Amino acid sequence: MTIRIASIVLSLAGLLALILGALFWIGVALNLVSMHMLLGLLAVGALWVIGVAQAFSKGGSWTIAACALVIGAITAVLGMMQASLMVGASHWVIQFIHLVLGILTIGVGHMGAARYRKGSSG
Repeated sequence: MTIRIASIVLSLAGLLALILGALFWIGVALNLVSMHMLLGLLAVGALWVIGVAQAFSKGGSWTIAACALVIGAITAVLGMMQASLMVGASHWVIQFIHLVLGILTIGVGHMGAARYRKGSSG
C-alpha cells in the first residue's frame, strides 16, 4: 500500500511540477516557484520511498534503488541551486538538465513501483 501511495504522489506531484516548470520556461506564473519546489520535493520523496522499497524487498533491484536515490538527490540539489547556475544566456542548459532529471525522477519511480508490484504479486 505504501508503494501505491508513493506512486500516486509521484505521479501527481511530478506532473504538476512539470506543468509549472513549463509555464516558468515561457515566462508565466513566476510567482509559483515555491509551489514548484514543494511539488518537486514531494516527487523526490516519493521516489526515495520507492527506491528504499526496492532495496529491501524480496526480489528488489539494488540498481533501481541506487538510481532512485542518486537521481532524486541530484534533481533536488540542482533544482534548489539552479537560479544561481550559468546565469545569463546559457541558463537554458541548466533548465533543460533539470527538466530531464524531473522526467527521470518520474520514470525511475514508476519503473521501481512496477517492479515492486510484479515481485509482490508472484
